[in-house]
Amino acid sequence: MGLLSVVLVVAASLACLPPSRESARVLSVFPVPMRSHWIVCRSLLEALHDRGHQLTVLTPYPTGRPRHNWTELIVPDTMHLLGGTGDLFSLGQRSDFVWLLRLFNYGISSCEVFLQQEGVQQLFESDREFDVIIIETFFNDCLMALAHKFRAPVIAISTLVGTVWMSDMMGSPYPLSYVAEPFLSYTDRMPFWQRLHNAAFATYARLVRRLYYAPRQDALVRRHVAGPALPSVLDIERNTSLLFLNSHPSLNFPRPLAPNVIEIGGMHVCSPRTLPQNLQEFLDSATDGAILFSLGSNIKSSQMPDEKRAAFLTTFSQLKQRVLWKWETEDLPGKPENLKVSKWLPQSDILAHRNMKLFITHGGLGSTLEAVHHGVPLIGVPVFADQDSNMIRAEQHGYALRLQFSNITADTLLWAITEVLDNPRYRQQAQQLSRVFRDRPRAPLEEAVFWTEYVVRHGGAPHLRSPALHLSWLQLWLLDVVAAVVAAAAAVLALLTLAVKAATDKLSSKRLTAAVHRAAIVGSKKHT
Repeated sequence: MGLLSVVLVVAASLACLPPSRESARVLSVFPVPMRSHWIVCRSLLEALHDRGHQLTVLTPYPTGRPRHNWTELIVPDTMHLLGGTGDLFSLGQRSDFVWLLRLFNYGISSCEVFLQQEGVQQLFESDREFDVIIIETFFNDCLMALAHKFRAPVIAISTLVGTVWMSDMMGSPYPLSYVAEPFLSYTDRMPFWQRLHNAAFATYARLVRRLYYAPRQDALVRRHVAGPALPSVLDIERNTSLLFLNSHPSLNFPRPLAPNVIEIGGMHVCSPRTLPQNLQEFLDSATDGAILFSLGSNIKSSQMPDEKRAAFLTTFSQLKQRVLWKWETEDLPGKPENLKVSKWLPQSDILAHRNMKLFITHGGLGSTLEAVHHGVPLIGVPVFADQDSNMIRAEQHGYALRLQFSNITADTLLWAITEVLDNPRYRQQAQQLSRVFRDRPRAPLEEAVFWTEYVVRHGGAPHLRSPALHLSWLQLWLLDVVAAVVAAAAAVLALLTLAVKAATDKLSSKRLTAAVHRAAIVGSKKHT
């Protein structure tokens, strides 16, 4: 082989290698005071940090330890503005429209708090540079102004399955005929009245967000940090480069997505770690199996009504299985022998244990994804937000039963536990769905890291942006085309009508002339 051939072969080999990775300056904006949201988002930040990127993290959850290339800006926990954890049990009793309006009002109140924080104001005043901004999109749209400030591409993360306004933000399709809003308890097969409700709710959300919520977000940003020259947050968010959705079609139903909308459901689920010794021994010795009961990080089991707590205790005392319960106070009066409580439980690692037979959950999306990953069947007790719709989907897929919290009694709970434990189809379906959920070209965390670095490498990846973002709503829904077709059809119909009328009039005129002529002839003959 000649020297030129060797050079060409080496050059071709080098061209096939992945590009070198340089350290990117990442601004991470995650102010949402819900630890379950933070757990999902933190997994991506940790992975990026492990790959050598420099992170500035805005969060209400400090790590408490100094780290190289990891700077924290701590903002207050604003959960009390949503009513606090003690009020969450009552939220599910309110209408969908009232609940959404409450979230919009929470977003206005919390942004008022965030924008007055010294660290946030210093960030807006700084001359720092960032290569990408990663932000959780959850009623904190005021902080989208950071994208305008730093002129950096934005990656948004939704810890939900995505809403209609998120799809609008990305120019992604959102067919309301079979894609239900996550706050509604519907599946992908909606009869007429559900489709009507879904369309009405989506329209309500769009109008309230545009006419009520966004103007107040704009006013807050201009008053506290940016001044009058700032464009609307609605205009800023339409420049978002990428949207990560905490979903997967195996359990959230297939839906059309633009190229810059990526599903990364399950990216926070990592390989099982060694359990603390007391939990390991408790589960290892559960010869009849074990049950995990947790209402997540935001809802406190210790704050549930007394009669509901008594129902759970009575039911657990009748089981031969061992039960782990995430309980937030020091003690639980009336605790049976087979029950172990703890303020904190490594949920995903527990679900991975071989003796785990059932997970009783509030139906949060993070918990649902962990259960699906590990193939554990569910009993869902949804409380508020998207939890009911998550459990309806799980029930439809056959690996869960759903109980309304208001209907919880010792009898209904014992029936549900017995049904799931004794009927093998729930576990079989959970394990089948787990195989589908895991079967991907890349692990979801690897997927999220790849696309984050892709956006940095390609300057925001504008080639992925949907052309729908450049169209008005009249053009997007082809209403101008429909109007033109209707107008043309109306014009043709009008011309045909005029032509028929003219022809009819001409024919009538000829007939009248002929009749007059005949009458004249007849009259002439009579006269003669």
